[in-house]
Amino acid sequence: MNQKKQLKISLPIAFEYLINIFMTLVDTIVVSILGTKELGAIGAMTVIINIMQMSIQTINVTNTALVAKELGKKDNEKVKLISGNSLILTIIVSIITILVIICIKPIFPVLFNVDAICNTYLSIRLMGFIPNSIVTVLSGQQRTLGKQGNILVLRILAVISNLILDIAAIRLGYGIEGVAFITIILDTILAIYLLIKSNKTIQYVLNIPILKNIFNLFKWNFVERIVTRVDNFVFNMLVSRMGELEYAVHVILIQIKDIEEAFIQGFGDGITISVGVASGKRQKDYMDKVKQIAKKIITKISIVIPVIVIIIAIIIMQISLRTSELQAIYYQVLPILLIATYVNITATYYFAILRGIRDFRFLAQRNFVSSLIKIIIATILAYTPLGINGVWLSYLVYSVVQKYMSKIQLQNKEKNEEGVTNESHSKI
Repeated sequence: MNQKKQLKISLPIAFEYLINIFMTLVDTIVVSILGTKELGAIGAMTVIINIMQMSIQTINVTNTALVAKELGKKDNEKVKLISGNSLILTIIVSIITILVIICIKPIFPVLFNVDAICNTYLSIRLMGFIPNSIVTVLSGQQRTLGKQGNILVLRILAVISNLILDIAAIRLGYGIEGVAFITIILDTILAIYLLIKSNKTIQYVLNIPILKNIFNLFKWNFVERIVTRVDNFVFNMLVSRMGELEYAVHVILIQIKDIEEAFIQGFGDGITISVGVASGKRQKDYMDKVKQIAKKIITKISIVIPVIVIIIAIIIMQISLRTSELQAIYYQVLPILLIATYVNITATYYFAILRGIRDFRFLAQRNFVSSLIKIIIATILAYTPLGINGVWLSYLVYSVVQKYMSKIQLQNKEKNEEGVTNESHSKI
């Protein structure tokens, strides 16, 4: 393992995640042409869709960690069974999620204080939720097997197609409904392709011991993600009640946050795969080498990514936030987001390794604590003169808490491992 090899794993995943976020960003930017009413509606439903996708992303992360470990052991048959059972669980969870959202969606316009057109957009997106879920899990499986480049190309083609077709839909008068239909059509095409492509690397045979193993990791990963989605829900609800201008700015900032988090997550997932493989090999020297390389890469990108975020933020502002009032609010909050971005990047080293060694229980506990702190601070500061700035300060505090809790956990685990190793040597 060297830096070049790790970058070959991480970079395609990072760019794929980035491009995947652009699918939603393209929808948001194109819809912003219609006005702040439509922008607020799609922004609110993006929060709901992110909550829906959370359980599927949880299965994806669980599948990646387990597949990586078996790759380290070179057990290809078990890799196929894990992937097959993960996909079966994905279909079941997707159906349950759709039914739940159908039951509660009438409350969303009032809850987010947005136009009822938000539910029209959401209803259409629900039709494509199962294909989208299949794409998420099968993309993760293919990446873990080393086919990152192929998945990246697929995502690039999908985003370009989405942009062209979205613009066409708006100009032809299909509005927000046309934008939603285009997204589900593209997701369906990708799902069919990946099902065919991955056919030889998956066994669709229900295996109860493997399914239990997946579920045991899934439940903690689910808790980790659900508390984050809940705090994001509160985060958005607080700002939506500050006014149309504040919420329009908030929607764009959330999209930028999602972009940087997705790119960082991609790097982290690449490291998680390498750590997972190393845990399967059970070679301490190999694991130490993976960690050293990961730290060097994270140090380098912690300088590059904030600069890229600034450039993206300025470009998006010029497209979507044209008035001086909107831009004034935007420039007040942007520095807070940039500082949080740096904290998130430097924290990725700890996050990725803890996922690679499958410490999902701690990650769930960490998210519960940090999200609770974020909600309390955001709620308090939202009703002070700080307003939207106060809400975003809570996000910065949340990022700092997550980083240092994860750092302490990893250090404790490494000390325990060294203690066990020294004890074994003394007995010998």
